Amino acid sequence: MTKVKFYPSIYQTIPYSFDMVDQWNAEGKRIKDLVLKNNMATKQGVSEMTLNIIKLSATDKAGKEHFIEDFPSLANLTIKGLHTGHFLRSKSALELNPGEYTSFRFYLEKAGNSFVYSDRSSKPVSRFDSLDFEIEGGLQIHGDEAKEVILRFDFEPYALPQFLLKTKQLFKSFKWFVTQLVHSMEHKRIKI
Repeated sequence: MTKVKFYPSIYQTIPYSFDMVDQWNAEGKRIKDLVLKNNMATKQGVSEMTLNIIKLSATDKAGKEHFIEDFPSLANLTIKGLHTGHFLRSKSALELNPGEYTSFRFYLEKAGNSFVYSDRSSKPVSRFDSLDFEIEGGLQIHGDEAKEVILRFDFEPYALPQFLLKTKQLFKSFKWFVTQLVHSMEHKRIKI
């Protein structure tokens, strides 16, 4: 009987994995893998967003906004952070002029937007007309790249629920108690 090794983790999508299927398009061109950050979301501890997106634009280094015409409006799009392994992949052509881009701007409907925070609480949000996401390291377009792009979002990971923190603390205190008990027994050992 032969033994076959099985590695289940090779089948899951991990950010920055070396999975060739996710990194190349059908024409053999490398897909841009971008990490997007929003300072307001980081400060507030946002872990997930549900957004009603009307349109999308990219801002170049000079501050000029370039609208992505073929971007479809997306209702109730859930955006999760790097810690979950989820990402958005644009299948439509990303027709941007050659140049350097620093951020993406998502234009939003007034209703149907919500944030989920690291403590898993959710709050509807209607005060934003748009959200700006800075592109980590920038985006260089030369004109011969793949038309697809992978978007990953740098959000706050979820915090452990309160009862799990208390359980963890209980095990730590139990470990301390057992350690103290063992030390006390060592000192009272009687030699015969």
